[in-house]
Amino acid sequence: MRCPFCHSDNDKVTDSRSAEAGYRVRRKRLCQECGRRFVTIEQIDELNVRVVKSDETREPFDREKIRRGIERACSKRSVPSEKIEETVQQIEAAIYAEFDFEIPSAQIGEVVLRHLADVDQVAYIRFASVYREFENAKDFLRIVSGLEAESDRSDAKRKKRQAGQSPEAADPIGESHPRPAEHSA
Repeated sequence: MRCPFCHSDNDKVTDSRSAEAGYRVRRKRLCQECGRRFVTIEQIDELNVRVVKSDETREPFDREKIRRGIERACSKRSVPSEKIEETVQQIEAAIYAEFDFEIPSAQIGEVVLRHLADVDQVAYIRFASVYREFENAKDFLRIVSGLEAESDRSDAKRKKRQAGQSPEAADPIGESHPRPAEHSA
């Protein structure tokens, strides 16, 4: 690595640490020529997943757009920055695990909603209202009732676990339930 000060290609790594849950490596370096210290950040080259927009145009996947959307949804909520970063990483990992080359933008929105439902219900509703283009109060009521039903199911499973029963005992049907109600176009 070239020194940003003297441009020499003679440095020594003095410390390496994992950052962002292992997705980056932060290295402290010491230039052997001028003696100055600098830090480099190493990360995986972006994979070439492209987003297919509703008008069929394609653009590179951009995790920062997801972060900005989640930060906007979590604005003035007590969601720590670390939790937002963790959620963005989970969403990115889910997208790369499921899609190799292209992903429809609608699928990204659904992945974000799945993760936001577990982070903050108000942020979920805010994001859903923009993503699903709510037009009236009925759209909000539909999503809130879906969240309440999901919350009730989660509470029942948690109580069964605490009572020593398997989570499946809390689900009389024996199968997972869909996420909160979908917005019909």
